[in-house]
Amino acid sequence: MMIKPYLLLIILTFLIICTPASLAVSNSSLNQTTKADNITGPDYEITKISLPAQTSWIEPGTYMAPNISIRNAGADDTNTQPLQVQAFLGKYQLISKNNMVSSFKAGEERVVSPNYLIPNGVPTGEYTLTVSAARGQDEGVATDNNKASAPDPVSVKQITSKAKVRSCNCA
Repeated sequence: MMIKPYLLLIILTFLIICTPASLAVSNSSLNQTTKADNITGPDYEITKISLPAQTSWIEPGTYMAPNISIRNAGADDTNTQPLQVQAFLGKYQLISKNNMVSSFKAGEERVVSPNYLIPNGVPTGEYTLTVSAARGQDEGVATDNNKASAPDPVSVKQITSKAKVRSCNCA
């Protein structure tokens, strides 16, 4: 039985078109598997950030306490050094009052609410709250998921002191 030339052309075209796509999928799957297999330690990821209810803005020199969900997607953390949770409004680092968290077991998730002071130098504007959880440079730990941003912006407003009004003793 002889294959007709037009059928051979269709088969070859199909193989040329489909093979690169399937190879790309195979390669990306291999890369993901290799990356996951290389994680030997804890893998802290920020899963959710919710902002505290605020009237309409927050003032520099005051504290905010976002609820931050953190999950250990890696192995049990046997390190006794605490995890540090840092926060930024745009490029401005917030000053932490209680941002150290003890280590997690594999699969454990916690919600923490550290207090962060908004520095006096932050100008009026809307900022993205970004949070990161890290303990430093741990070997074999993924760091691409340990940072996240809040879904809603934070409005910062500088309050200027009200001018004192003198009494005029007018009748």
